[in-house]
Amino acid sequence: MKRIIYTILAVLVLLIGIAFAIQNKQVIELNYYFGLTWSGPLSLALLTSFAIGVVAGYLASLRMVVRMQRQLVQARKEIRQIEQEVINLRALPIKDVI
Repeated sequence: MKRIIYTILAVLVLLIGIAFAIQNKQVIELNYYFGLTWSGPLSLALLTSFAIGVVAGYLASLRMVVRMQRQLVQARKEIRQIEQEVINLRALPIKDVI
């Protein structure tokens, strides 16, 4: 069910983006540092800035994701060790205390 909803949302966003690009065909001029300029359609400039933002967000979260994966590997290793210890303790014979 989630997959269907996500697919419908993706198609809807794509259609809105295409309609935006068609409605905004005007050419804009962007001025960069050091005297660099670029002229192109508004939709391309917005798409480029969005893509740069997505890449920057991904790179910013990458460090945390790698750290979490490392912690997950360590936790799984500890779980295996504890499970083996439990198996070993269950295998010990029971001695009467009295």
